[in-house]
Amino acid sequence: MKNHVLILDDEAEVRDAIQLQLRDTRYEILLAENFEQAMTLLQGNAVTIDVIICDVRMPGVDGVEAVAAFQREYPTTPVIVLTGFPDVDLAVDFMKQQDVKDYLTKPVEKEKLIAAVDKAVQERKVFA
Repeated sequence: MKNHVLILDDEAEVRDAIQLQLRDTRYEILLAENFEQAMTLLQGNAVTIDVIICDVRMPGVDGVEAVAAFQREYPTTPVIVLTGFPDVDLAVDFMKQQDVKDYLTKPVEKEKLIAAVDKAVQERKVFA
């Protein structure tokens, strides 16, 4: 059985790279280039999204706001943050305050990405 991963990043190259890295794994990938598309996929999808991978710096709704909304609306769905601009304070805040499962920096190594997604799926909350 395949698990479903939603990738939210405003850069097509990043979405494509992550999708390529997760190809030939047990994950089906859904792609969103902005927060609105991500919410539409989450709300209107017949499948359960098992993990959300979210960029931090995006136009419009940024990653901090997006993660807060995902956790408010979908508290059982783990979130992994992916950023090209590592910030130790932001990483600590995400991990402690916002209960983000992992904080990865671009470009992320394939093995590290798969391990983070595997761990998030295994730790997915069964009850809200």
